[in-house]
Amino acid sequence: MPKKVAELAIDVAEVVDHLKLSGGFATALGEVVRRKITADAAKKHGITVSAKELQKVADVFRIDHGLYKASETENWLASNGLSVESFEEYLETSLLINRFKDALEAKANLKKYLSSGTVKDTVREMVYQDWFAKAAK
Repeated sequence: MPKKVAELAIDVAEVVDHLKLSGGFATALGEVVRRKITADAAKKHGITVSAKELQKVADVFRIDHGLYKASETENWLASNGLSVESFEEYLETSLLINRFKDALEAKANLKKYLSSGTVKDTVREMVYQDWFAKAAK
């Protein structure tokens, strides 16, 4: 469905063509594929999301986006060409991915990763930033 911007009709095919020509399509497609593969792996590992958990994360999303009423959320979804189903699927997939990452981390040999100089430097900088934020108050 074309969207009107400044009285100009813009359809999804034009956006896709732009992304392809500007080099952004492969990145977006790769992220969608990565999300689908990871969500599928999470499900195969028995990770699930309850309706209550989905509602909670939807509430957080809405607050983060300044959507305090159901009508505001519906308007936001419509203005972005999204359905309630695609919104819920996106949130569910995000939850599945986060839980799968937690499961992977729990099984991982963290010493292997923490022995990396780059990781040590990143953690060191994060610790410093936390300290500085407190010290600067």
